[in-house]
Amino acid sequence: MEKEVILDIKNLSVLTNERFLVKNVSFSVEEGDCVGIIGEDHSGKTSLIKTITGALPISDGQIHLFGKDIAKHPNSIDIGLCLDPPVFFKYQTVMQNFVYLCSLSGKVDKQKILFALNKFNLAHKMKKYVFFLSYYEKKLMALALAYINRPKLMILDEPFKGLPASSIQDMKDYIAELQENGTHVLIASRYYSPIENICNKFIFMEGRTVKSILNHEQCEKYSNENTFAFIEVKYPHYCGKLIIQKFGLDVKIFGRKILFEADEALTAEIVKFFTKNRISVHKAGYLNKKHERIFANLTPYFKEGNN
Repeated sequence: MEKEVILDIKNLSVLTNERFLVKNVSFSVEEGDCVGIIGEDHSGKTSLIKTITGALPISDGQIHLFGKDIAKHPNSIDIGLCLDPPVFFKYQTVMQNFVYLCSLSGKVDKQKILFALNKFNLAHKMKKYVFFLSYYEKKLMALALAYINRPKLMILDEPFKGLPASSIQDMKDYIAELQENGTHVLIASRYYSPIENICNKFIFMEGRTVKSILNHEQCEKYSNENTFAFIEVKYPHYCGKLIIQKFGLDVKIFGRKILFEADEALTAEIVKFFTKNRISVHKAGYLNKKHERIFANLTPYFKEGNN
């Protein structure tokens, strides 16, 4: 039996001021999916989220939510959105924020508000000014606000960012409960490790487009392949050509990092070479984080003629 397609994105592009915010993105979210969108800052994650929710106009392509084209049926968008950082009126109380923000989308139901505040352990904070809340409590406010209308799709932008270690498991439990109650979840994260055991599908973004879509097994495969040394420089393409010419190594370009397979001694020699030639090396070392190793193994080798 085929699963219902909750969200279907085809060849999506968003172009503003002659600059792509999202470029030729395609993927789908099926019934029961919890999908992670992983990428560095400026990779296009937040722009993609804003486009799905209708906050950014579609330049090309289509987004279908529960079978409806959101460009033609903007009022059919049933999405709970928690952006990072969470933004509220800091000189109003938690309850005042909820009453006002709920009034923007329709009738204010204080019973629903109280239920959501209780759900996320915020009821005892309802008379507190937002200014005095912790970053984690503001994240819970955003979750509670989105939860009030029981959306069919919840999009969480960096839900684990800035959280103390003691609160990470609580956030994971909240996300698991949302799924158990029939809400489909889309999580944007810079890092793979916090969402590794939550999501069943992972979308890796780079350069404002989708680099690859992987499942758990594929993520493990790529993270266990080649381990790369790196140096981070201002002009990676130029420096990459120098490494090819001087040291005869195959290199990859990942942001401002030049990746290559070398031991510590050779890596130190490369750093020394650049320093001697007055080229600043910002960082050097080995890729240790799982998502970096996955990205590195997905990235094609750089050719000397490339720009």
